[in-house]
Amino acid sequence: MARVTLALVATIVALAVAPRPSLAAPLGALPATVRVNIAGLGTTYARIGSTGGSLRATDAGGTTVWSGFGNTITRLGVRRLAEPGGTAAKIPDPINSVDERLNRARQLREAKLAAKINDVPIVSVPFEFSIEKDDPLAPPLFASQTMVPLRFATTDGLLTYNGRVFRGTLELAKDDEGDMIVVNEVDTAAYLASVIGSEEPATWMPEALASQAIAARTYLATHLQRHDHYDLEGDTRDQQYDGLAGEDKSTVRAVERTAGMIATYDGRPISALYSANAGGVTENSENVYANALPYLRSVASPGDEVADASSWGHTSWRWTTEYTAPQLRAYLRPRGIDVGDPQRVEITQTTATGRVMASRVIGSAGTKEIGKDVSRYYFGLRSTLFTVDVRSEETEMVAANNADRIRQLEFLGAKIDRAYFSTIRDPDRSWTLRITGWLYRLPARFVFSGKGFGHGVGMSQWGAQGMALGGASAEDILRHYYQGIAITSVGGA
Repeated sequence: MARVTLALVATIVALAVAPRPSLAAPLGALPATVRVNIAGLGTTYARIGSTGGSLRATDAGGTTVWSGFGNTITRLGVRRLAEPGGTAAKIPDPINSVDERLNRARQLREAKLAAKINDVPIVSVPFEFSIEKDDPLAPPLFASQTMVPLRFATTDGLLTYNGRVFRGTLELAKDDEGDMIVVNEVDTAAYLASVIGSEEPATWMPEALASQAIAARTYLATHLQRHDHYDLEGDTRDQQYDGLAGEDKSTVRAVERTAGMIATYDGRPISALYSANAGGVTENSENVYANALPYLRSVASPGDEVADASSWGHTSWRWTTEYTAPQLRAYLRPRGIDVGDPQRVEITQTTATGRVMASRVIGSAGTKEIGKDVSRYYFGLRSTLFTVDVRSEETEMVAANNADRIRQLEFLGAKIDRAYFSTIRDPDRSWTLRITGWLYRLPARFVFSGKGFGHGVGMSQWGAQGMALGGASAEDILRHYYQGIAITSVGGA
């Protein structure tokens, strides 16, 4: 799902993996706990500890492999000297300071030198489990040729993974591609409270948070057990989940106020898609995804405009993305499009709402057709509700305090043509000159101008906040964005 609070601060937003439309699921209470992948696309390093209590790590059979205080370190692909307890020759850990980098580099040089002098080969160790110590290159607690599933629990109920805090338990497991991940098994109510605060500001209107609670619970109901070792992704591939950092008293209240409530259509949980800002109007599902769903119809979303008054959220309402031709070519090439130097970008098909369904990039070495929602990905845009224009070289006056625009112009390689000054009289009655702005000369460029943030299907989070500010209830909000639905209690969290 689109995340409001973090995604909006990015200067160029690539298309996140699209939410998966749900399969029809029978009604029933949600399970007491859910299992969430909190390691994204996989990891080679996991630092797991406790916020204060005793930590216990057990293997798949329940045998304790370590118990105590402090942090554990799991690494993949460690290079060590081929001797008992051999010193590490290379460890792919995060390094947080210049001193750490220098110390690590010295240790690695010493290890490699010892290998040469003593004629000891360097071998690769696929999996290592250690206790965090002052010497990161010390021998591990144990090593293995394959990843060892481990489960972590603590006496104080709060675990840490790479600095983030989570309730419940943590497990080392494999994702569907076989990469190592960390799975958080957590109470469903706590999961939902965190999702709400991770997807929206916890300071938003109570009814906006309640509508998010019902949408998130409905999404969860239709996406359980999609993976071998866990239920959902803990990022925008499913729903953003930041553990304890996402929780707040307001989000806990939203879960309690809506306990057991989900959105249904014809007696089935709906595919409760949502995005950050619909740009004033939502989209029919078939114009973004494969299926035309009767409850995911285009509706007006006037509440989206409240984002314009937000210091951090205004760029989800109205935005501009600019590239020179070389910059656009460099952006497109790693995404699989190389048409030489781009000369034109043509919009060839739009929906009734104005969203781009198809476009074409024409360059010095060819042409590429782009379809449906993927223009967000290829052009690095916030939504498909955009127009594109090719601007010739021109000048622009920018105020000295407009830091955002100055950064954008520097990215484009714009040059300062002249500076503007004002005369200021100081308290000592002397006169000084102060720069008030600059006249920039901008190169020829492509200008994408648009509205909204995300796929635009289903509930708009900013639109929900706007409706709540106008007095709408959570039920009113959901029935507006999901046409013809019922709010059904299935019990549970």
